[in-house]
Amino acid sequence: MASLKSPLALFCLLGALLSGPAAAGPLRDAEVYRAAVKKINEAHLKNPGVTREEELRRKLPASASAALERILREKESPELPAALGKCGEASLDLAMMEDFLKISERLAGLDPAASARLGSAVATSRCVIRGIGPFEPGYLERFGEICEGVLDAYDSVFGFAEYSKVPGKKVRIRVRAVPSITHPPHFAPEFPWHSEVDFPVADTARFTSPTAGGQFLFYGLCHEFGHLVAMWGDPAQMEDHHAWAHYTGTVIVEYLSEKADSLPWMSGLSDVKWRSLKIERAAPENQTVPSFASQGGVMALLIGLHDKLGPRVTGKALNRLEEDKKCRRVNQVRYYSFSDFAKSLKSLAPAEQKTLDGLFRKK
Repeated sequence: MASLKSPLALFCLLGALLSGPAAAGPLRDAEVYRAAVKKINEAHLKNPGVTREEELRRKLPASASAALERILREKESPELPAALGKCGEASLDLAMMEDFLKISERLAGLDPAASARLGSAVATSRCVIRGIGPFEPGYLERFGEICEGVLDAYDSVFGFAEYSKVPGKKVRIRVRAVPSITHPPHFAPEFPWHSEVDFPVADTARFTSPTAGGQFLFYGLCHEFGHLVAMWGDPAQMEDHHAWAHYTGTVIVEYLSEKADSLPWMSGLSDVKWRSLKIERAAPENQTVPSFASQGGVMALLIGLHDKLGPRVTGKALNRLEEDKKCRRVNQVRYYSFSDFAKSLKSLAPAEQKTLDGLFRKK
């Protein structure tokens, strides 16, 4: 028998240890779970079709579920909080809210700081609302109700077919509790499998808008959903001069405010006094010839389309461009061109050729 001083014997002993139970542990199990979620999302990214996230999570293999169960039963150890945190992030990447709840409950009892980093979350039919910070009970649920209401309004007004950059994936809203709001909400395009909006709030008891500091958070939410639907030109040259989301945001604020009496969740949301399509029609900067030379020129174009053809035609035109893959994809985010948009509109409304030529004039 070889002595343990032999290099070969030591190598064999090390291999046996690493392949046996001693090699297992919460971090290794967390990687099994995370890798399984990544594999599902990457396969969906290549061929999204009509598969929704509810169906995707059913594809999680039994080995990944078993790995998570072992972590949840694991005795307290220095590496357990990190393993739970990794699994928590992965569960949100597939909108597996039951898993997330189990993970967050276990983590809260082990490591308050790690639990705060992971946050809390609720899911609606089309959104995952993630809260980073201490929120009053029911806050995230109401925020989710508002998000669904805004999406329903977009459906009714424009009829867009898809909001997430990867069809089938829920839209993510990361609601962050901050001492004061220093930056507006923004579309965060860096996430690989879904569209996410970063949304800072200072009042964590009740979502109202405008805030005491004058921030139009409700309009901001409606605005950011416009960015999810369409970006223009490319990241280096925004063809719309940031007019598109301003247009859609004001349209949706106005539409919902007109229906506020029948929508209890609209209580406390009064941005329409300052942000509406009516105000934009009268704004001096928009009293110009439609063009692509300035934000006012693009707003004049979009308002003209809205008033002369109706927003449903705009929705149909963008849906057709999406179907025909007439867009540039940057990290899956859709970037359209006004040239293609005009062609799509003309094919849908040939009787309005003269009107469209007048709106889509050259600079």
